[in-house]
Formats: sequence, structure tokens, C-alpha cells
Amino acid sequence: MSYIRFQDPHGSAHLSGPERPHLLNLIHEHARRVLFDSPDSGERAYTLFDLLPEDHELREIRLGGQVSPYRWLGVYARSLHNVIFDDPIVDYRGHQVRPLTLLLNTAMDSGTEPLRLAARLMGQCEINTWVDGPDRRWLTGVITQGLASGDFRPECGWHDVQRLLLERDDHPVVVSWSDPFPTWWDARLRTPAGEFLDDEEAERTWETLPAAEQWTHGLQALRARTAELLQMTPDWAGYRFGSTVSLGDLLAPDHTRRLDRAFELIR
Repeated sequence: MSYIRFQDPHGSAHLSGPERPHLLNLIHEHARRVLFDSPDSGERAYTLFDLLPEDHELREIRLGGQVSPYRWLGVYARSLHNVIFDDPIVDYRGHQVRPLTLLLNTAMDSGTEPLRLAARLMGQCEINTWVDGPDRRWLTGVITQGLASGDFRPECGWHDVQRLLLERDDHPVVVSWSDPFPTWWDARLRTPAGEFLDDEEAERTWETLPAAEQWTHGLQALRARTAELLQMTPDWAGYRFGSTVSLGDLLAPDHTRRLDRAFELIR
């Protein structure tokens, strides 16, 4: 699996490929704990069953009889882990939630700080999540917590990432995957009149630019992507992906109200 790269204009560090599935497994195990963190597995199972899309395969496993609610929750948990196709697992009044989004939001909702970092990396490393210069030390501290708890594996490159983060505080660090940041596609180069260059001209122009100028263009374009909420900041406890729905929302006594609010069905 491709690795996760942390980069600023002066250097880079990366987490090895095996750490990506490990981080995903951490996120899934947290969701599994949330599913079973209640003596009333029956109520939880029936709530989740009712929220399944009509054609979801889990509807073929009928609750009751030979399939206990506890056993059904185990099957539900396994289905969350299979995110290759990421078919929706929630359908509420025509609004759907996919397993990976549900997993990531559950980690952000009730996970530790290291688990929140895992969620941000798994959800956004390929679209360039980033941390600003003044927050580099904060992110180093989150990694320290993850190493101390055993969630992050030191042999996978975390100490190298920490060294990069602590080298300076005057430049952002951008996260990508195996391909480095930035690319001509990230930078979205414009003409002097402000119009985007066509792909062929943009790529040709990009190749003539010095590395420092490429970084400047790439970072400027990244900062402009404010709607995507890619910047990691210390006040990230309320951060959510996509629909914002977590397992905590689905299993809450007022889950209907929460879903109505998440999908803007009520004000």
C-alpha cells in the first residue's frame, strides 16, 4: 500500500505503507467498541437494522430466532471494515451514509487525539490535509501520545515525522501519499488575466518553474480550498467528514433528531 508523506519546502518524512491499514484497523476497532459499549445490544441492533438501505445485504440476516442482536452487531461491525466498495450502510429519508465516512466520524466524535489524527490521515492524505507552521508542535504532541499508547508503531516512521515537524515553525507541513506535493494539477495555474490554463499548457509551464515557486503556487491553491476543511488545527474535536454522522449519533436516544439536523431536514 502507498505510504503517507509529510512535506514542507525544506524536507519530507513518510510513514511506511503498512501503517495505513494499521491506522484503518485502529479506527474500525474503536467503532466496534462503540457498537458493543452497552448492555442493551438488542435495541442498538434494531435501530441500525431499521436504518439500513432497503437493498443492503444485512437485511437478509433477520434479527431474532437464531440470530441474536449481539451476533448481528458483530456482522454489522465486520461490514464496516469492508470499505473497498463502500456501499451505503445508512439510508435515512433518502440521505445515505457510507461505512468509511461513518468510521471516520466515529473516531472524530469519541476517539482519542491519536485516533483523530488517524482519521484525518486516512480520510484526507490523498487530498492534502495540512498543518500550519505554528501548529506543528501541537501535532508532534499528538504523535507522542499515539506512540506512548501503542497506537502508532515507531518502526513505521513516526519519529521521522516528528523530527520534520519540530525542525521549524515558519512553514506548513502538507500531507500527501506516495506522490509528492505539489503537482501541476494541485496548483491550478492561471493566466495573467486570472483564467485557468488548459491542462497541456499548465503542465508545460509547471515544469519550467523552480521548486520554491512550485511550492508557493501549490500552497496558495491549497489554502484556497477552504470549503474542503483540509487544515488540521488543535480545536478539531468537532470536526466531521461528509454527512457528519457518527455511530454515536445513530445509537443515541435522539438519533432521529440528530439525523434530521445532520441532513438539514430541520433547523
